[in-house]
Amino acid sequence: MNTTNRIDEARPDGAQPRRWSRLLAIGALCLGLVSCGGGGGGGDTAAPEPLGVLRVTVSDTFGAVVAGATVEATDGTSGTTATTDAQGVALLPFRHAFGSASVTVSRQTFVSRTVAATVTASQVTELPVTLDRATAPAGGSLTSRGAPPVVHTAQSMTFEIELVVVDGNSQPITGLTEANFILRPCAPDDGNDRVDCVRGSAASFDAAYTPVTGSPENLVAIDGDADQPYAAALMLDQSNSIYTSDPTGARLYSAKAFLKGLGADDRVLLSAFASGNAAKIADKPLTVYPSFRGATTAPSYFSTLDSLAGLVGGNTPLYSALDALLQNQDFTDPSLPAGIAKAVVIFTDGDATDCATPSNCRTLRQDSIEAAKAAGVRVFTIGLTNSVNFEALGELANGTGGAFLFAENAEQLIPLYGSVGELLSLSLPTYRLTWTVQATSPDVFLSGNALLGRVEVTTDTGTFEVPFIVGIP
Repeated sequence: MNTTNRIDEARPDGAQPRRWSRLLAIGALCLGLVSCGGGGGGGDTAAPEPLGVLRVTVSDTFGAVVAGATVEATDGTSGTTATTDAQGVALLPFRHAFGSASVTVSRQTFVSRTVAATVTASQVTELPVTLDRATAPAGGSLTSRGAPPVVHTAQSMTFEIELVVVDGNSQPITGLTEANFILRPCAPDDGNDRVDCVRGSAASFDAAYTPVTGSPENLVAIDGDADQPYAAALMLDQSNSIYTSDPTGARLYSAKAFLKGLGADDRVLLSAFASGNAAKIADKPLTVYPSFRGATTAPSYFSTLDSLAGLVGGNTPLYSALDALLQNQDFTDPSLPAGIAKAVVIFTDGDATDCATPSNCRTLRQDSIEAAKAAGVRVFTIGLTNSVNFEALGELANGTGGAFLFAENAEQLIPLYGSVGELLSLSLPTYRLTWTVQATSPDVFLSGNALLGRVEVTTDTGTFEVPFIVGIP
């Protein structure tokens, strides 16, 4: 419902541009005058045009303001456009026809919405608009709980992986067959310094491979287990690159959706990580917002999540932040129910910056994996955009019995967060897939190396990729 106020009584808040204050004041003044020039004199002076203003406030379904949204309004004879400010507000003036207007609000990663409004001369019309987030199907990978990899020769290997596949509403997509999954040949990209296909012991090692068949040789649909309660800590990347990869705060919205989906016996703890002089979080490399909260109290984290939108900056101390969390007294809270499964859910969009070289990163990563395993903690990683280090996030997850979820864009982030609860509780169905691959050079599938790849998944609602990593025994 929209409401109206007389322009000569409305006082825009301090967040509004000063030019709008002048515009409204001038409009209100002119309404009562013969002309805006002062009103004295001849009868041929043109009458002033009345002014109506539409004040549109845009928010998401959790009530957070949406800045940068485009608001377009038409009244049948003319149109006007504005962009919402930091408070989610856009002001649109009408000087000609009044009455019904059509208002369309759009923003990247949101579903556009068109609503009707009634614009009245000499009035400010308030119009609140709620935008839904756009979503898309996505998936993740985990180490197969079936057979370990079988190395036939140093150039041939058979392996299994398990994939989770969810739709835009975070529901598992069932009924897929071998034809829905394709493993593409992999060739190293000389344009980057990362491992693309096979990681070896030498820093410069990488090798191409080709699957014997594109579709899996075998597919087994694995039903989810019965729900098990969990205690999970969310670690949100607050480094400077978030401005580019997640400009609309999809990670914060997704975290709220995750909190809303907690089971009655589940617990969650919120934390954020960043480092360096440019970092804005309170404690570096990790800020923990105590303490564990259940389903009824977890929404009290919403205001903290909203504040994180303005606390972006610094580097990405992935391993030091994870190590700090594992030792944090709030995370090790002895009052948690005995036997409850513990996990860490890491959201990040890039490489760790707390290690100098790939080999040093691998050492620190393995140390973090061993520390998590010793504490009985599974690590679930969520990577956003193709800039993430697939090797790092995949190994953190696989090495601790967790899962690596991948969102190429913000639209895939929300469904993945929505599925994390079922993954944590072991109730999400998976697909166990088998492939045999052949290397194009000798001495590739050696013990201690690791195979990286991406599976293309095609569903009724879209095609996307799921990255994975398999350690070679």
